Amino acid sequence: MEATGIILAGGKSSRMGTNKALLRIDGKSVIEHVVAELDSIVNNIIIVTNSFEDYAFLNLPMVEDEWKGMGPLAGIHAGLSATKTEQNLLVACDMPFISAQLGSVLLGQLAEYQVAVPKISDKIHPLFAAYRKEVKEEAKAALEQKQLRIRGMFRNIHVKIMDEKELNDYGIKLSESDLFNMNHPEEYEQAKKMSMKNGISKG
Repeated sequence: MEATGIILAGGKSSRMGTNKALLRIDGKSVIEHVVAELDSIVNNIIIVTNSFEDYAFLNLPMVEDEWKGMGPLAGIHAGLSATKTEQNLLVACDMPFISAQLGSVLLGQLAEYQVAVPKISDKIHPLFAAYRKEVKEEAKAALEQKQLRIRGMFRNIHVKIMDEKELNDYGIKLSESDLFNMNHPEEYEQAKKMSMKNGISKG
């Protein structure tokens, strides 16, 4: 499948107090874990960041937000504008244990939908979701109107929301680690414990 992984690494990490993408788990930075997992299912990887120097060591293409200071929606727009593939898997940089299997299933929905998003325990996860490149136009329209909630944009496009039951039909049994993200120091500590407890090591 011709697809691109888009890693959003443009946040300020203000709640963490340090760049959360560069925090280390099992001897690798979180973003290295994300890259390794994406590499198994996509042909290309792009990093969306406003701090190119932080991620130069990865030797991957980088783009910055066109709409500065406007949150994850601006990152989605930047990534979808830069990608050369119709199918894209968008991932936040603070998710150390992402599932390539889940990503593949989401990408598979793009034949019929513009976006495919997992929903776990009544919460959708638009920052681990599959997006067609054309969604950049809807993102741009929302940014122009300063409507920055991603869920608001979803009202205007063809979105597939996949709950646990439907994912189960694809053979995916999600654990709490698969969509775990870190915003606070306590969550980083929790991630390290989860990694040790579950023997999670992504590459």
